[in-house]
Amino acid sequence: MRLLSTIVACLALAGLVARGSAQDQSFREEPDSVAVRQGETVTLTCAIDNVAGIVQWTKDNFALGSDRALPGYPRFTITGDVNRGQYNLLVQDTLLEDDGTYQCQASPTENQQGIRSQNAQLTIYLPPDNPVIEEGSSVSVIAGQPKNVTCRADNGKPAATLTWWKDGQEITEGITYITEDAGEKRKNGVSILTLNPSVDDHGKVLTCQSSNPAMDANKETTTQLNVEHTPVVVVQSDPPLVEEGSSVSLSCESRANPGEVNYQWKKNGVVLAGENGQVLRLNNVRREDNLQVFTCDATNAVGTNSANITLSVQYGPEPLKTTGQVIVDRGTSATLVCKWSGNPSPTIMWTKKGSSSVLGTGDTLTFPIVDQSHSGTYQCTAVVPGSGEDSREVVLVVNGPPIISSFEVQYASSGDEGQIECLSSNSPPPSRMAWTWNGIMLDTGTEGRFTAEQRDVHGGRLSVLTVSKVQAGDFAEYNCTVWNRLGLTSKIITLRQKEPLPLAAIVGGAVAGLVLILVIVLLVFVFCHRRRKKQGASNESITRLEVRDGQETPPKEKVEIIHRDHEAAKDKVPPPPPQRKYYITADYDDRDYSSKTSLGAPPPWTPPGGTYQDYKNGNLYSNPYNNYSSYPAVSEHSYERASIASRASRASEAQKKPRMMTHV
Repeated sequence: MRLLSTIVACLALAGLVARGSAQDQSFREEPDSVAVRQGETVTLTCAIDNVAGIVQWTKDNFALGSDRALPGYPRFTITGDVNRGQYNLLVQDTLLEDDGTYQCQASPTENQQGIRSQNAQLTIYLPPDNPVIEEGSSVSVIAGQPKNVTCRADNGKPAATLTWWKDGQEITEGITYITEDAGEKRKNGVSILTLNPSVDDHGKVLTCQSSNPAMDANKETTTQLNVEHTPVVVVQSDPPLVEEGSSVSLSCESRANPGEVNYQWKKNGVVLAGENGQVLRLNNVRREDNLQVFTCDATNAVGTNSANITLSVQYGPEPLKTTGQVIVDRGTSATLVCKWSGNPSPTIMWTKKGSSSVLGTGDTLTFPIVDQSHSGTYQCTAVVPGSGEDSREVVLVVNGPPIISSFEVQYASSGDEGQIECLSSNSPPPSRMAWTWNGIMLDTGTEGRFTAEQRDVHGGRLSVLTVSKVQAGDFAEYNCTVWNRLGLTSKIITLRQKEPLPLAAIVGGAVAGLVLILVIVLLVFVFCHRRRKKQGASNESITRLEVRDGQETPPKEKVEIIHRDHEAAKDKVPPPPPQRKYYITADYDDRDYSSKTSLGAPPPWTPPGGTYQDYKNGNLYSNPYNNYSSYPAVSEHSYERASIASRASRASEAQKKPRMMTHV
């Protein structure tokens, strides 16, 4: 049995060996594409397992032969170990004609099909000719006008790669690259640079650089740019900042190619006749010249270019725009604006009125989110160094729920009228104000002894709850509620009994008042006493005439005769009576005054040429109760005698009212 198993195993092994010797031929290694420079050596690999047919190489589908020496191709050889199925193609000293598509093949047999390897591209590199810029060693261009500059490198394989450089900086924009067929698998490389020259490009060097896989190093060629341009103009002011009333020089500096330049000055676009030099002199500069624009036109063969300068005249800050009042709702943003002009430009600082803290600088002050604490008056102060400062106010009103600013405790007296006040002092104005107490709500009107009234006052709206004949139960808490479009606010206000004034305070006040009255009386007495002394020392003499009646106290009359001639007064010689005006001060309510005289009813005296004037009523006097025309005239000296007699009886007539007549 064991012998039978051994025989079967041997037969199976022999079958496997027989089948292995009958396997198809196949590529173990196929050639890959490769590129080399002309003159270099290259090997294309090919390895075949189970070779049965004839192995050969083809170039561009043309058989090179199966002999390993490849007769007819002295630089071509098939190399490698045949026993290992190696059929490598060796190409020595490559030439451009070797460039092509190669394939390794094994021919078919009776029992097997032929096989072909993948195509392998053999590329031969050739260096191009030296690069050339067609425009030559110098290129003339006009600033601002596009110009094409062409560089080429011919006969390369592959076509040369061309790059542009300007003063060492690579140019990557404005380049167009094309290739041209030069024959025999060679190519011409052409690069066109569209140059947009600027004034600053004048004198710069353009470089065209070529490269190719067959080159050991890049090659290059150069050209220099000659940029013709209109004058580049710069206008300067000396001094830069001009004080009003002083002088300033404006200079026009230019750089041009070609360099011959002509000049012309303008003011606000209007030609200044005769001003065609490089310097413009302005004398006695005024404030009105500030921000005036002066232009210098410079012209050469290419064209004209201009430059402007705005004259700067120094002056202090002047307000341009101010938001007088800004009203916003709570929770929103607010921006306050305060714009100024000035030269130099003002430095603007923001503060809140009553504080020196700087909140911000610049034309605007912005609060991203505001609440009612932001409400108030803000000041923007503009400062111009050397020219002073000025400020303006901006009011910020932040709308919010009502704010009640009344006292929490208020007072009234029992039995009197009492008032409780509720003041809403913010924006927006209240839409409703109401009082609630003891289950009663009252906006306006009357409820029993309670009356509610509302009125606008400075700083807000006031609601007053008036209590007539305050009772003990009225001393309680009252709720004032205020509504506006942003919400409502309530405040409890307590009405309390007004404490009576302490007795000590009353007594103290009375004593203080009495002392004050005594001081006033004393001062009046001292004043009158000093005045009398001064009148006694006067050089003028005064004679008084008092006329009294015998029953009632008539109005007091006094006649003062003032002698203007002091020397005559000393000698007691009466001078001629001067032209005088007489005034009467009396109470003429006494209808029977004409019959009541203590001196035998002397008639009233009408001074010669004089008139009476009523001090009380301010009119020329005419007593309706006396008929002065019925009495004879009396002299001035008669009244002096009457006055002496009147003074003698003054003690017995103390209860009678005097009449006084004064003439000056």
